[in-house]
Amino acid sequence: MYVQVYGLRQASTEPERTDDTLKPKLVAGGIAAAFAVSAVLGPTLLSAHTPFLFGIGNLPDALVYSLPWAAAHSDPVNSLSIPTWAIHYSSVIEYVFAMSLVWRYAEVTGNERWKGLTWGMLPLHASGVCACTYHFFYNPSDLQFLVTLQAFTTLLGNITLAYAAYRIAISNGWTLGELNPLPKSQTDPRGLVVEVNAAKPLLTYAAEESEFSLAIKLAGFTFLAAYVTKYGELGIDLPFTPNPVVASLMILTPPAIVGYNYYDKSKGGDGLTIPLPSFGGGDEDAPMLSMDDIKRYGAAGTLAYVLTELAFWAVAFPVASYALYNTSGHWPDVINDAGDRTTVLGFIFAGANVARLAVPLRLGAALALAPWVDENIINRGGKKEESE
Repeated sequence: MYVQVYGLRQASTEPERTDDTLKPKLVAGGIAAAFAVSAVLGPTLLSAHTPFLFGIGNLPDALVYSLPWAAAHSDPVNSLSIPTWAIHYSSVIEYVFAMSLVWRYAEVTGNERWKGLTWGMLPLHASGVCACTYHFFYNPSDLQFLVTLQAFTTLLGNITLAYAAYRIAISNGWTLGELNPLPKSQTDPRGLVVEVNAAKPLLTYAAEESEFSLAIKLAGFTFLAAYVTKYGELGIDLPFTPNPVVASLMILTPPAIVGYNYYDKSKGGDGLTIPLPSFGGGDEDAPMLSMDDIKRYGAAGTLAYVLTELAFWAVAFPVASYALYNTSGHWPDVINDAGDRTTVLGFIFAGANVARLAVPLRLGAALALAPWVDENIINRGGKKEESE
């Protein structure tokens, strides 16, 4: 998936760059070699429930048992290791990112058929979500239908991708006659100009970050999701009580959101974006408040935003605890009572969704705080030197 993301990104930003074509080839070759070696040696080295990559990255059992929310449930023997969860989430997170790059590539080349490839990738995205959902519930027999559903969405995705690729090839001038392994002439110029023009974007967009920064960001999201899922679900009862309805909703929701995003874009919209209203003025054409306004203050703006976020979320647990006290008449015991723990987490989750509406307010507070941070924290040492 990294090779796909890297290739699509470079095609849209630096189509003429050919100095580092060896990098993705080495990555792909290394992955293929590692897969071949593991396929040969795996059965002799591994036993049932042996963690992938020997569970590197897993937290020590003593630390897991000491987690306040993990007192109600122990980690099942068939739970996925951190590396395995990372592989599964990579197939979801990076795949969605690759879909966005394909859509962007359609825009820079002017070939709308590439957008069909994004739509063709959607069933395979659903297949990845199926696998994650099945493992979230620790592979119960009650949810065996998820295995069949994953196989079906994988088959459907392969078909839709093949059809999308065919439409792209036809739009670039390809014909079925090119399948002939014995062409009439080795110097036949037909198709050469078409292929060159099809492979060259009509316009490019500036890369917002380096390949290294992008790789770190994708890896960070992947491993964060892996750790939160593996150890966070020990604090709730849902994964240990398989529910076909809940599992179906978990599978349908992400592809539905992704599909709606591209449906809105295909109608000329901006996709799933949350507009941030501007403060004062009331002019509809005025620029809206965003993180770019924070970044203009440099380190002071970033630190001010961090401080406002910390202040905002510092009240989350006390507010959730007080809400439980008002509804049940007792303060939560998140260490010994699984019900209290689940309720508090539910309040915090609900608050997190409500907090999305307060993003403009938090950004405004950060902007107001930035000058003070710059004067009293960032440049405090410099002022002391000047006074001396």
